[in-house]
Amino acid sequence: MTFEIRFAHLSDWHATSLVGGGAELLQAKRLSGWVSWRFSRRDRHSTDVLEAAIRDVHAQAVDRVLVTGDLTHVSLENEFRAAALQLESLGSPEEVFLIPGNHDCYVPVAPERSWDYWADYLSGTPHDALEPALASCLGREATTPSGSDRKRAPRHEDYPTLRVQGRLAVIGLCSAIPVPLFRARGELGAVQLRRLEALLESLRDRGYARVVMLHHPVVDADEGSRRALVDAAELRSVLERQGADLVLHGHKHRRRVHLLDGPDQKIPIIGVPSSSEVGSREEKRAQYHLYRLRSESSSDGFRLDAEIRGYDPVSKTFIRIDETLF
Repeated sequence: MTFEIRFAHLSDWHATSLVGGGAELLQAKRLSGWVSWRFSRRDRHSTDVLEAAIRDVHAQAVDRVLVTGDLTHVSLENEFRAAALQLESLGSPEEVFLIPGNHDCYVPVAPERSWDYWADYLSGTPHDALEPALASCLGREATTPSGSDRKRAPRHEDYPTLRVQGRLAVIGLCSAIPVPLFRARGELGAVQLRRLEALLESLRDRGYARVVMLHHPVVDADEGSRRALVDAAELRSVLERQGADLVLHGHKHRRRVHLLDGPDQKIPIIGVPSSSEVGSREEKRAQYHLYRLRSESSSDGFRLDAEIRGYDPVSKTFIRIDETLF
């Protein structure tokens, strides 16, 4: 039986305002972030461009949307509220799967004032809806405390998350951790990597197409230690042993394409530019990527096709870019 699914990848839209941040902005790292926003970022990231991207995603009639974090600037509570509305305009929690970025963990913030606003978008398929062998790979499930009127989002220790749609399995990793001033690095940690390896193996044995998403780049040849994924080498080792059909990331605000050796075939590792960049530099102008995953039968492998959609400042719409990803 033929299986086909189309999904979009967006990231790093930073389309929130720091106006009205008040005393919360006086924290040293947030104050530095405010300076960056006031004199640079607020002019580079546009809600109009993001809205054009969302309209174009809807026009493409995709089945799912994957978002690799950095919806905020400095993790203010009002930013999480604003981004929650942007997520709602993009699609329902069933359609949109999100993982957090480093700016969404800019400083330590209580979850009920931050990630919990996005709980339904961050959460994976409930454990009781998964095959027991897959659920056992994930560790404990994020649950809502009794008496709470808002769902609990996964914490760093709850990852990976997993969404299953037909033969597509999307694994969400969390590399977002609070780090000191002038740092933007990420870390998965040994527990998350161990769960990931077990999950990739179990999904492969069951014939799923495996898409992994995280915020920080996996291949860090051009990434200084200040902004890198601390355990990128360990993640690459897991991927080299277990394989994956596609790995998606953000963070760089530029398109990045690498092919990593897997056990059976090359693994495409694709970074997408910001979804809201007005084009302060040509290579940073807003884009998102479209993917089509197809298989002719349950015993066949998967064919992956990709399309680049980029912002056109003349028409103020997103159009197809005549370039290839891989």
